This record gives sequence, structure tokens and C-alpha cells, in this order.
Amino acid sequence: MKRIQIIVLILMATFLMPLYIGNARTLGTSPRGVVRTASARNLTIPLLAITDVYPLAEPLNLPVANPVHHIELTATSIQITYPDGTSSEHGRDYIPLIINGNVMNESAIMINNQTLAPLRTITETLGGTAYWNPDTQSITIIKDDDEINMTIGSDIVTINGNQSTLDVPPTAYNGSTFLPIRFVADALGANVSFNTGGYDPTTMTFSSYMLVQGVSGNAVIDQIDPAWSMISEFQAESIIMSMSRDLFNQFRDRNNAANPYRNFTAVYNFIEYSIENTRLIGSVSRYYVIESFALFLFDKYTGIVYTIGNDRTSNWIRLFESNNPQNYELFSKFFHGQDMQ
Repeated sequence: MKRIQIIVLILMATFLMPLYIGNARTLGTSPRGVVRTASARNLTIPLLAITDVYPLAEPLNLPVANPVHHIELTATSIQITYPDGTSSEHGRDYIPLIINGNVMNESAIMINNQTLAPLRTITETLGGTAYWNPDTQSITIIKDDDEINMTIGSDIVTINGNQSTLDVPPTAYNGSTFLPIRFVADALGANVSFNTGGYDPTTMTFSSYMLVQGVSGNAVIDQIDPAWSMISEFQAESIIMSMSRDLFNQFRDRNNAANPYRNFTAVYNFIEYSIENTRLIGSVSRYYVIESFALFLFDKYTGIVYTIGNDRTSNWIRLFESNNPQNYELFSKFFHGQDMQ
């Protein structure tokens, strides 16, 4: 009899579990926990207890990055405000420099299709020390037991006594010394990419997302410790979906109270549809780019969330703060001039 009961239970589980899992509302977990429920017919079963997770309540012991910036575009110039609040103006050939997820105050330049970056910025950010000899116009970079020697205008480089040839030599530009990014980053243990967007309309994803928009490309350098614990794409999507639901519920209550005689059902349904279809559409540096009812940037190492926005002449990334009324502006694109609060 006991064996028969066991067989019956197994058969029931085999039949019912696809119903429960197939109707799961939120998938995955996070380092701090996330809502996940599964429903079949009129039955709802919590699969994991709910915990608010955006951003992580307990920051991980990792270097914190800051992608926050604001760009104003004109026909001839680009003005960018950096994470520290300072601003600078550039021509339309401006190439943002992003190192370890930070939008740097200095920019990169392009010479003979090679990207170069300021000597001290790239060297010191990647953990090296740079020495400049004005008499010989030579550069020495030291990191740990490695020593690199270069000279302005020369394509010969010496690494620990061994000579090699550079694709483009170190260059003096606007009073600063610029080094070829790819060579220096490789020598200091970092990865380099030049991101131009790479949007694929068939999958609606980006193969090369640009952290700073409105420009021709971003020079991106990353020096990530493989020992760092990384939040999965699956977990990040779940966190953004849960966060988006909470924010939408707050917005809907506020908007309905301010417009008691208006019917926003169609708009609300579309927003809810967008939230239910939250998905990863790209990544850049240490961030996932996740599309919900709006675009979000998610730090895969700390869980910190940022919002991505733009209008006709501006692009920006802002830190997401759960109690900031500015978050409600994220819903404005759905109303097309209709009243909203």
C-alpha cells in the first residue's frame, strides 16, 4: 500500500509541477532573496519568501563603480557632466573613456584607427604607477614586478627588458601624454573593447552596448577579479521585474488619486505587459542592460540599479533610489501628453 501511495504522489507531482512552474510570475532569486510565486488554476504557492532587493541592502565588499552622467547634445558639441558633478565640453568626435565601470573625466582619442587614453588615468586606475622623464620624453610604467618603457613618438616598447613594436606610438596631445589603450591594458591585466552599439533588430538586443549614448563609440577597459561573486542574468532580471512592479503600483495609486475621472486601463495594461516581459538586452563593462517598462542598468557585482533615459537633446544615467519621486517620470513616455501625476 505504501508503495502505491508513493507512486501516486510521484505521478501527481509530475503532472502538477509543470502547471505551477509554467505559470511562475517571477523567476530566480537574488543574493538577498526575491519574490517568486507559481500558480495553477486558482492556487498560488510562494516558492521563496519576499525580500526587497534593490539595491542590495548589504553592499558587497567590492570596488564600487559609478556610471552616472548627463550629456547635452548640440549640432557641433557635446557637453557631459561627470559622476563628480564637474562638466566639460567636447567636439562631436568625443570618445568617452570608461574604466572598470566608471565614466572617467578624461576622454580617449583616435589616431590611425587606434584608441589612445591619458597616461596617468589609464595607468593609475589599473593599479600601475607612471613616471615621466621630460628630458628624454620617456615613460616608465611599473606594476608589481613588471616594468614597461616607452618614448613619445617611438613605436618601440620594452617590457621587462624585451623589445616589442606598438601599432601606434605614445603621443603628446593638448598638453597630456596619450598611450595606446589596448597595449597598456593588456600589459596591466585588463580587457579592452570599443563599443558602438551593435543593435540586432531580429533579437532586439545589443552586442556592443554603449554606456554613454549620443556618441560614435565608447572606449571600455575592465580589470575584473575573477574571484568576485557575480549576480546572474536570471537573478538580475528578477530583481528588476520585482522593482518595476513595486514602482508601478505606487505610480498607479498616485496617478489614479490625481485623476479620479480618467480611465488609464489601456495604458496600465501595456505597462504591466512590459514589466512581465522584463529581459536582458545587452551588457557593458560590469553592468547588465535590462529592459522592463524602462531601461535599467544593473551592476552585476553589487546589485546597484541605475535608470537610463533620454530626450531629444539629452542622454543620462541616474542612480535608482526607491523613494525618489523622480522615478515616476519613467512612466511619462506611455502617456504621450495625457495628464499624469
